[in-house]
Amino acid sequence: MDILDVIRNRRSDRHFNGRPVAQSDIDVLIEAFRWAPSSTNRQPWRLLFATSEAARAVYYDALSAGNKQWAPAAPVKIIVIGNPTEQPDRSGLHMWLLDCGLALENMLIQGYAMGMTIHAMAGYDEKKLLSGFGVPEPFRVAAVVAAGWRGKVESLPEEVRAKDLKPRVRKPAGEFVFRDTFGAA
Repeated sequence: MDILDVIRNRRSDRHFNGRPVAQSDIDVLIEAFRWAPSSTNRQPWRLLFATSEAARAVYYDALSAGNKQWAPAAPVKIIVIGNPTEQPDRSGLHMWLLDCGLALENMLIQGYAMGMTIHAMAGYDEKKLLSGFGVPEPFRVAAVVAAGWRGKVESLPEEVRAKDLKPRVRKPAGEFVFRDTFGAA
């Protein structure tokens, strides 16, 4: 599959078929994450996998109400953690977040190419995650991720199903690409 086709077709769906994900497949996702670019190659990221029942309870408890409707069905639960001191701010920009985001995108694309659903979430309680998993300062949570093999959208609650059935739309390039002056097409 052409990489642009993968990027165009990738979705952040919320349905999983319940089949376990083999460690070898998780290793491929980790490898894609690992090879992301980072500013000055600092790689300020960490991946924390919630695998035990106790860890999954911490993960679940930290999710927003909306994410609790579907994320527990994912067999793979990941917390993307960054260290702001490993990638100091530059001119007020939080570069560690950019680095973690680039790595996460690699994982999302790789997962889609493998036939997986990987959904990154922003709806979570960071304090619950940091304390529940014993994450020390200065680490921060960049994203919470649910992953697994694609399932059937019909398995989702109606409200969540509508989100997954919604067409994936992007703005035309003419709305955000400018030449020489902001706003000049």
